[in-house]
Amino acid sequence: MRYLSAADLRKALPMKDAIAAMREAFRGDRESPQRVLLGRSLFMAGRVGDHTGIKVVSITPGDPAGIVVIFDHSGHTVGAVDGPTLTAIRTGAAAGLATDLLAPRDASTLAMLGAGAMARDQIEAVRAVRPITRILVWSRNVERAIRLAKQVGGIPVERASQAVREADIISTATPSHVPLFRDEAVPASVHINAIGAFTPDMVEVPPETVRRAFVVVDDIAAALEEAGDLIQAKRTPDASIGELLVRNVEAPVTLFKSVGIASQDIAAATRALTTAERNDIGTYLES
Repeated sequence: MRYLSAADLRKALPMKDAIAAMREAFRGDRESPQRVLLGRSLFMAGRVGDHTGIKVVSITPGDPAGIVVIFDHSGHTVGAVDGPTLTAIRTGAAAGLATDLLAPRDASTLAMLGAGAMARDQIEAVRAVRPITRILVWSRNVERAIRLAKQVGGIPVERASQAVREADIISTATPSHVPLFRDEAVPASVHINAIGAFTPDMVEVPPETVRRAFVVVDDIAAALEEAGDLIQAKRTPDASIGELLVRNVEAPVTLFKSVGIASQDIAAATRALTTAERNDIGTYLES
């Protein structure tokens, strides 16, 4: 069985490939049962085409751990990859796909709200699909904002609303329980990727913004159960991202609300393992 560490996975799954994998993850031939929390770990099983798999990741803050295991059509193990790294890449890639489907083609300014483990992949994903020339980084932790801005060639800002007002695209990746900015700060035309609020009591986007935006989710059933931004705004999604693969949407304010589903992990890990086998990346573990 091939195993891809965090470093191996970065080699085997560049962001453009991860975004392409998300197109497979959201097509019709997939299954993504609701996740299950046991102890301090989330268990997420799923299927994309002939491949099935399961992800087990820790929910302990500041202590990422976990693994994703992929099986072929006959139930034999294809391989395993580092769970936290795959989560960061595929979460960024899903936002990248949503950005490609919804954001203005000439969008050039990105506001990144949050500077934690997910932020860098969010930035890379948006950069992969839009001509971003300016990145404004905000975090409640000023030192993190400064550090991330330096890493990505961005500009740290003191207030979230300052970044939002100047943005063509807004990405949020925080553990917030209150909106990060006011609705009045939102530009007349903007796309928002909201990935941080993944429980009913969490929220990043003001309810007024959620209510007037065209809302797209990774999975409607999961979003109705888990997406605090939508639940608190009492907002039903307008479409799933899978629907946007076969229809065009034009709206002044668009919102992609992601809670993450297993088919994303299966599609991304399968592509990474296929590339790894072709290029001899990773460690082969004898059973």
